[in-house]
Amino acid sequence: MFGVYGLKPSRQTVSLFKSTQATGVLLLARNIETPAQTKAYAAELEQRLGRPLLIAIDHEGGWVLRFKSGVTPFPGNAALGRARDPKLAYAVGRQMARELAPLGIRMNLAPVLDVATKNYNPGIGIRSFGSNPILAGRLGAAFIRGMQDNGVSACAKHFPGKGAATVDAHTDLPTIKLPRAAFSRTHLAPFRAACAAGVDAVMTSHVRYPSLDAEPGTFSKKIVRDILRGELAYDGLVVSDDLCMGAITKRRPVAEAALKCLDAGHDVLMIAHDLQGMADSVDLLREAGAPEENLAAADARITRLLHRRKAPAAELAEGAKLSSLIANRAVVVARQGETLLPIPLSPKTLVVIPDFKEVRELFTFEGGPASPEVLARRLAPGCSFARAPISTTNLGRLPELAKRAGHVVFISFEARRFPGQAAALRLLAKTAAAKTAAVLVRSSWDLDLCPRMMTVLDAAGYRLVSLEAALSRTLSRRK
Repeated sequence: MFGVYGLKPSRQTVSLFKSTQATGVLLLARNIETPAQTKAYAAELEQRLGRPLLIAIDHEGGWVLRFKSGVTPFPGNAALGRARDPKLAYAVGRQMARELAPLGIRMNLAPVLDVATKNYNPGIGIRSFGSNPILAGRLGAAFIRGMQDNGVSACAKHFPGKGAATVDAHTDLPTIKLPRAAFSRTHLAPFRAACAAGVDAVMTSHVRYPSLDAEPGTFSKKIVRDILRGELAYDGLVVSDDLCMGAITKRRPVAEAALKCLDAGHDVLMIAHDLQGMADSVDLLREAGAPEENLAAADARITRLLHRRKAPAAELAEGAKLSSLIANRAVVVARQGETLLPIPLSPKTLVVIPDFKEVRELFTFEGGPASPEVLARRLAPGCSFARAPISTTNLGRLPELAKRAGHVVFISFEARRFPGQAAALRLLAKTAAAKTAAVLVRSSWDLDLCPRMMTVLDAAGYRLVSLEAALSRTLSRRK
């Protein structure tokens, strides 16, 4: 499964798929402009190849969103975990499938079934349903059924579970040192539920689990063949995570990783960014060969997924209503400090918004990077506003404005990760804690950075519906 470049299938892309006979394509933000354009892309690529493709996308909701418009931007797994309702999870899966299938998308690389822990995990965070493995399994299974009942294959990830990692596999290889029994009891539980629900695909993780095997999950026969195929009796598609991540490329070439991944028992090898690595991998795999029975089994699993019956297209209005319901259920007061809620709408109330334009190349914002501030200004008429940096650390006039304010509402965008957000939070903690309400929109783990006298709300998501739900709880309603 390859990731490609451009908003239309280029001659190079078509040539790549013809020469390699690759089975699938991963659509990323760089391939997506609108739903109509995405549909045309999928149709043209299959038409020019003369065969169906396993067209996949990461459409988790919340943190991971590829579309700027035209599909429902759901709050994400953490918000669903707060709502605690499998019926809502099923409805989200159904709505997603009915929006994606008409575009030619056959597989959604979701849900994330990694169980959150008390430790900050920079690669998962609010992508998780939460810290309760039984609830995560119930919600994940419901989401899977909702999606697959409506024509799109789900892919549970990241097997056997990387919720306890403290390193992001995009940058380096995490190691999770948990005893096998404890790991199985907590982190394998949601995957057991997903397999029982008949999930079409399972994605493995670039994580080392010493109690399971010396090899990372991506290269481990013990994890893929013995645990997933054997212990969990899973007979669906096994997909690798992207072999271009730092956890892999810092240790070996992509082609060598692909060969080890195939040998471990994967059906689909994902290479999302390295065009030369794609060609090299296919050459090496052809040279090395693979048992015919393994290739035939993989081919049969893939073929089943290419012919799912699709459901009718969904109404976006229904998705918007569902998304808002989940977002409102997710908002909680994580800590009651000195500031009482709701905060008055007044020029003396300073609303501090992250400067999302700084990270416009890193994240997708529905409506564009200016849309969160536009929404906040609409919800907080008469208030004063300031921007806090994200990737830079220049606070500008924020110290002066915070000192003069009667109240401060600080929207915190993962202060543990971004230096500008950390600098702004440190400033407010030192000079304005008693009059500040922090609204956590990307990481619940920012709570530990907030002093006890600071009131903290947790929205468990930064989509516009989550921001609206949180600010509606934080600020007085206009009469």
